[in-house]
Amino acid sequence: MTGEPMPEAQTRRAVAAGWGLLLLRLLARGYLVFLVALAVCATLPMVFGLTGTVVQSGSMMPHIGVGDVVLSRPLPTDAPTPMGRVVTFEAPPGSAEPGIRLHRIVGTNPDGTLVTAGDANREVDSAPLARADVIAVGCLLIPWIGLPSFWLQHGRILPLAGWLAVTLLALIVEFLASRDEASERRGPRAQHERSRRPGLRASVGSIGAESALAVLALILCAAMVALAPITPSASSAFTGTASNVANNWAAAAALTPAKLGFTSAPSNSTGGIAFASQPAVAIQTASGGQTISTQPVTLSISTPAGATLTCSANPQAAVAGTAHFAGCTIDKIGTYTLTATSPGLTSTTSAVFTVTVGAPNKLAFTRSPGNTARNAAFASQPTVAVVDAGGNTVTTSSLPITLSIAGATVTCTNNPRNTVAGVATFAGCRINQAGSYVLTATSGTMSGVSPSFFIVSTASKLAFVTPPSSSTSGAAFASQPVVAIQDGNGNTTSGTNPVSPTITTPAGATLSCTSNPKSAVSGAATFGGCAIGKAGTYTLTATSSGLASATSASFTISTGPASRLSFASSPSNSVSSAAFSTQPTVAVIDAFGNITASTAPVTVVITTPASATLTCTTNPKTSVAGLAAFSGCRIDRAGRYTLTATSNGLASAVSSSFSITAGAATQLVFTTSPVGSTHGAFFPIDPVVTVEDSAGNTVTALALVTLSITSPAGGAHLFCIVNPRLTDAGVAEFSGCAIDRPGTYTLTASSPSLSSSVSAVLVVS
Repeated sequence: MTGEPMPEAQTRRAVAAGWGLLLLRLLARGYLVFLVALAVCATLPMVFGLTGTVVQSGSMMPHIGVGDVVLSRPLPTDAPTPMGRVVTFEAPPGSAEPGIRLHRIVGTNPDGTLVTAGDANREVDSAPLARADVIAVGCLLIPWIGLPSFWLQHGRILPLAGWLAVTLLALIVEFLASRDEASERRGPRAQHERSRRPGLRASVGSIGAESALAVLALILCAAMVALAPITPSASSAFTGTASNVANNWAAAAALTPAKLGFTSAPSNSTGGIAFASQPAVAIQTASGGQTISTQPVTLSISTPAGATLTCSANPQAAVAGTAHFAGCTIDKIGTYTLTATSPGLTSTTSAVFTVTVGAPNKLAFTRSPGNTARNAAFASQPTVAVVDAGGNTVTTSSLPITLSIAGATVTCTNNPRNTVAGVATFAGCRINQAGSYVLTATSGTMSGVSPSFFIVSTASKLAFVTPPSSSTSGAAFASQPVVAIQDGNGNTTSGTNPVSPTITTPAGATLSCTSNPKSAVSGAATFGGCAIGKAGTYTLTATSSGLASATSASFTISTGPASRLSFASSPSNSVSSAAFSTQPTVAVIDAFGNITASTAPVTVVITTPASATLTCTTNPKTSVAGLAAFSGCRIDRAGRYTLTATSNGLASAVSSSFSITAGAATQLVFTTSPVGSTHGAFFPIDPVVTVEDSAGNTVTALALVTLSITSPAGGAHLFCIVNPRLTDAGVAEFSGCAIDRPGTYTLTASSPSLSSSVSAVLVVS
């Protein structure tokens, strides 16, 4: 029993050893697979025309490091410049390290050459690169695979030996592990069969079949060591390495800009003349090194004092880290410094320089005449200076200066006038004609023009410069009135007085305008939309406070087209069936009430007939010169009426109301006939008799009306309570009437001087 624990301890040790071997094998195999993958990635693209280069320095760190292989594609001569890309090129003559260089293109120079720099370098490369000298453009980066070549070429034995040892160990582990796996898969029978084979042949077959990865890795390692002395390489360092600021293949190198510095200060000059030495400003790093920034730089005068800096372009974008300004000038004389600024950078100030007075260049009005009355001396007399290109007075000048004006005459006490200390001060200058002017000063080939000013006249009167044209009623004049404010000589002034036109003799007409009164502009009041509704011949009178009025030429307003009817005269009150003493007359008028020349036929009717009848000599009536004059018109029935006039295509018209009264009493009329009854009994409906005129209108006159049997055959008698009966308001209402004998009868109503009336037939039983 004492020997039992030993197998368990051995088992634990065996398990631990197995896990250790498994981990070692995984590390070895992973390393070899990684090594083979890098080698394949570095060599396979070369089949398609790419060339590989082993990086020999660290100026392209951290993205391109020592020992990395950069695969490049040749750059055709007609291809565009690969700005911002990594390229290979021959080191310039005199370089400390001749051979191939691997840097990035970061800019261009004014002469067209290229600016290159390492991503980790603070400075750009000192030597420019011609476009034709670019060999190839970087396309792919394979990391670390070129390290053996780098170590071997530079005699770094220790890291090379370490790499070889690690690789050899990985090969041995992979070889042994592959052999053990093969043995386990074959079993005892496979072991026996293998032992019967010839020794060397069997070993080689086993290695080829079972350890392909190890063999391939061994071949690649041997190839890398053997080819190391002849592998193409490139140095990427022109200067010492620094912290990297690049982030990808195509990004331009960013040498961190921190401040500005004048590399060329402006030289002394004269006013308005470009500096002989134009300013140049460099965008620098914090330590003062040159960057490749293209930021805009702005120049300004540190202490302007009224001076103005002008450049061809300001701000000016930097090229390869320097902003070169051109055409810069300062107009005013003085001593100055310039300040250069750019967003996020520390500004800088140039050296002091001086701007002095230059040669005479032009003339300038230092004082101009103001608005003045005609023929009056300017309140502000002109002063003209001889100035340089920047407008500075040339105090040494004594040139004569002459004033002139176009379209009028300017007179001065002295003209021309000699300058004193570069300035000509004129006196007594005046202009004889009203208007808007500028003065021109000349001296030799130099000239100058004053600001514009007005010569005005004293306003005293109005005048129609444009009278209204003839028109039709209510239509705006084709030529609208324009009234000028003038002086005594008829010159238009610059007055702004309000002007009001009115009809000189209105005669019931009205003038309407868009705006009335209208304020004058530069001495003229221009009216719009003016029209007169009533036809006639007119003149307009224009008035304005303090000025003499003006009357326009006469013009005519003619009648417009026929639009509607209107009663020129309405019928007068009358009696029934009698002709109106004032007969109706209907006018054919335009929209504004003017009588036209129409010959349209016009018809008049009673607006509300109520059984009445209108009778005229002629109806409808043809218009003559726009008037339809009716005659013989009468209405038979008493009442209050209006007439309506109509004509085809024209708006109708209604007359004033008028009354028709009843005429003289001429007759009696049974307005209610009696109804038959039995003899001796009262009629159930009593007779009513009315006094009427000839047209049947009730006449309110008093009359004594007597009823009798028309033919009292058989000795019949008519009895009424009252008979005869006196009318009341022209009506006699009988009551209590009866006939004593049966029969068929009619009654007769009679009254002196009136025609009698017979009732309807009644039957008495």
